[in-house]
Amino acid sequence: MKNWDNGENWEQTEVKKGFLERVMNLLGIETEEIVEEVYLDEPAEAKPVKSGKERGKVVSLPHPDNNIKLVVFEPLSFDDVQTIVNHLKARRPVILNMEEIDKGLARRITDFVGGAVFALDGTVQKVSGSIMLFAPPNVEVALPSRSELAKLSELREIKEEQFFTTDKFKR
Repeated sequence: MKNWDNGENWEQTEVKKGFLERVMNLLGIETEEIVEEVYLDEPAEAKPVKSGKERGKVVSLPHPDNNIKLVVFEPLSFDDVQTIVNHLKARRPVILNMEEIDKGLARRITDFVGGAVFALDGTVQKVSGSIMLFAPPNVEVALPSRSELAKLSELREIKEEQFFTTDKFKR
């Protein structure tokens, strides 16, 4: 065996080793290098990996004290429907007064705006003969029933009687 203590023998062995590796690479034979594993005294702390799906989303919640603007509109032609629908898309309720226009035009406007409200998941309520309320989904419409309206009317009449029969108005 060779003496490895001599630096010259070591260099010759390295040259031969390099030559052998090149020949083996040409033949397609790969050599594996031994890699020493280094162990640390303290284990590394695992950091949690956050996926993109866990990001927090900021959602604004509607406040009960928000001011809602109510738009009262008297359309003159069918061209006004775009403006009306834009108000609904902006989440503003619209009252349409169609008493001054032709009934056929009023029906076309009601059909168009009603379709837009349906697409927006809103509601449509008839207020009176030619007056309609179109509300987007953020507005709750609560109309009293006929019996409730009758009770309110009776209460109003009673209060009016009491008001006018007081001492102030007697002659």
